[in-house]
Amino acid sequence: MRTLITGIDAQGRSCVVSDIDMATAAVPGIPGVRNAVHYRTTESPPSARLPALADNVDVQLPPGILRLMVVDHAPHGPNDDPTTATKMHNTDALDIVYVVEGQAELALEDGSHAVGPGDCVVTPGVDHAWQAGPDGVRFLVFSIGTPRLQ
Repeated sequence: MRTLITGIDAQGRSCVVSDIDMATAAVPGIPGVRNAVHYRTTESPPSARLPALADNVDVQLPPGILRLMVVDHAPHGPNDDPTTATKMHNTDALDIVYVVEGQAELALEDGSHAVGPGDCVVTPGVDHAWQAGPDGVRFLVFSIGTPRLQ
């Protein structure tokens, strides 16, 4: 398992700030159970996103409200323009994206990052886009609404 946490670099561009291989560990007091914490918030609701360059997509999610979705991205063939997979965008939400099956490319302003089954990507409102692999991709997405950027 792997967790990519996105953020903003010194130039204000979206980037990967942490890319960690995760391993489960024993849970004290619960024999036979192991877990790995991919990410946790430190405030509720999470803080507003930083200013970004791409279009903001209104995901209709009030601050502090959680939504769980399954998202299927259709495959993109070899002749498809990679910039049309999903448009570079940001949201007023903290998204925790778990890759269930398939492959995808996470596009950030620092470049493209390949993800596959078992990988987790945290996007706290930063500019990003997705392109599914040749067989498509299925995501499990936990979104927590954040305050709108003023």
